[in-house]
Amino acid sequence: MVQMICPVCKNNCHLEVEEIDGVITVSGNKCARGDLHAREELKGERKIVTYHASTVFEAVPSVDVKTTGTVPKELVFRLIRLIKKQKIDRPMKRGEVLLHQPLDLPVDVVIDSDELENL
Repeated sequence: MVQMICPVCKNNCHLEVEEIDGVITVSGNKCARGDLHAREELKGERKIVTYHASTVFEAVPSVDVKTTGTVPKELVFRLIRLIKKQKIDRPMKRGEVLLHQPLDLPVDVVIDSDELENL
């Protein structure tokens, strides 16, 4: 059995994933996206990327970000390098796009925190 925390939505569900005789079972998810995420993670081919982006604000030097969908495993580190180059210089809300379809991927990198909203 594999245990993980699902980053797909703000629920951060604690998932348990098990594969027996080729059948994958997922428990602990509160939405269908958590089930899909767990199955993709178990296969190891695609990942939701979670990281942090730097800001210019002394009170909040960095903020959590994530992709809106999965990224091929071989592109994860290239995407992280792009995120590292970002420097947020304005208030942003959770879910607001930081990078639109980076590396020509069909996903965005969005803010995953409320910390920048009221600066």
